[in-house]
Amino acid sequence: MSELTPDQINQLQELGINVSKLYSSVSKEIKQPPIFTPSFDQSKKRPVVSTQTTRLLPLLSITGLTLISFGGLVFFKTKSTPQLQPVSAIKPTPTQVPKSIQHYLLTSQQLFTKALTAQSQTNQVKTVAYLNQSIIEATEAIKLFPRDYRGYEQRGRIYQSLVDSQPQVLSLAIADLTQATTLNPSSAEITRSLATLYARQGNVDNTINYLAQTVSLEPTKAQNFYDLARLQQQTGRLPAALDTYNRLITIIADPIQKTQVETEKSTIERLLTQNKTSSTFLSSPTIIPTPSIVLPDQPSLIQANTGAGLIIAAPETAKDISVKNLVDTNSFSGTATLPANQKSISIQNNLLSPTSQVYITTVKGGKNLSLQVLSKSKDSFIVGLDTPANEAISFKWWIIE
Repeated sequence: MSELTPDQINQLQELGINVSKLYSSVSKEIKQPPIFTPSFDQSKKRPVVSTQTTRLLPLLSITGLTLISFGGLVFFKTKSTPQLQPVSAIKPTPTQVPKSIQHYLLTSQQLFTKALTAQSQTNQVKTVAYLNQSIIEATEAIKLFPRDYRGYEQRGRIYQSLVDSQPQVLSLAIADLTQATTLNPSSAEITRSLATLYARQGNVDNTINYLAQTVSLEPTKAQNFYDLARLQQQTGRLPAALDTYNRLITIIADPIQKTQVETEKSTIERLLTQNKTSSTFLSSPTIIPTPSIVLPDQPSLIQANTGAGLIIAAPETAKDISVKNLVDTNSFSGTATLPANQKSISIQNNLLSPTSQVYITTVKGGKNLSLQVLSKSKDSFIVGLDTPANEAISFKWWIIE
């Protein structure tokens, strides 16, 4: 073994190797020097290396790079770089793929379905737990994707399903669905849901506004027109109701329904002709711009002490929309039935004044009979016949100033 140069000795000492001990240990253990016999024949075979067991410590220094082989392990060291760790000790950092909004929406819906199942099993504890988890997942979708309407719609519909038994969530449902329609103004399903919620709140103007938007977005669905025209009549907006009926009649195929709409049209046209200067005929309200809503950072969860009072009801979008507290007693129009064998019926209404005129038209029964307004007072009017009929008579009435 040739002697080491001072530079090589320094490099070994930097590696923590005692040179004096190295010489003594290596000299004792070398049985036979390793034989490197590289082959350079035309077949270009790899160099043949002796397989004899050896513990020789070969040293090679190339431009500051020290390579040391000892017992089959290889180490590299330079003066400018720190010692490298063995490859086996390096653990790769896992890459976390961001979750999409579909993940949160699907999870929320699955938890809502579990809540419905728990409700059918009368397990209120699980029902509340699943509902709150569903709300939390929808809220995560809102936080991570605030410009996507689907998170707001998902959470809004969860709240909407609880309105019947938990009235305090009504405003939460309106807030979420209002934000959803702001981000996606082309959804007739959302605007109709808002009309339903405002009707439940008793807000006539917003109910009509969102129904009018629904009609514009979904001009082939007759139910939207029926609901809008009825509310327009009840609130004294006869010109707007006539316009709605004119649009409705173009999409009705059923002959019986078409006849009913034609009758409504004719009655309103007659009333408008007879009362051209009436101040009762209100115009449809202007569509109000959707307000911007600041939603709370944390979701409003359902309290665990709701007990058996919690009921999840899937929204019925096809159901008639009737404004809460808008009844015959405070409407400009309505329907009533004179029972069989009864001469008259009294209808209460607080919109009557001394100058009010009441118009009626028969809807069903009473053929060839003259149903009429017999009298009226401050808060009511009486409709009847000279002699009782042997069948019930349904009729519609209007109050015109």
